[in-house]
Amino acid sequence: MRFFTVKEANEIIKELKPLLRPVVEAARRWDSLTPEEMEEMERQADWLLRAAAENGFIIRDFVNGIVDFPARTKDGDLVFLCWKIDEPEVMFYHGPEGFRGRRRITPDLFPE
Repeated sequence: MRFFTVKEANEIIKELKPLLRPVVEAARRWDSLTPEEMEEMERQADWLLRAAAENGFIIRDFVNGIVDFPARTKDGDLVFLCWKIDEPEVMFYHGPEGFRGRRRITPDLFPE
């Protein structure tokens, strides 16, 4: 399993955001899409999921645009750096409890 630093996750987000945004917007209005639009969005979503898996991060939710990056704290705990598409950068993390357990990242928590 690959572990990300906050800096690495933020670098990926810069490239990911413009690719993810159209899929998130389509997912949010799924019921109003034409069958052709649905098919295209499914192709794009599948491509994004494969790219995420190949690069070691996880797209958790297309409607809310939630992406997790596995990381280790300075103490060695396994956590996920958690980014939501409307956030400017990774600002939160959570443990195995998932999104509901998000906590703000503090400068002393993660290695550079």
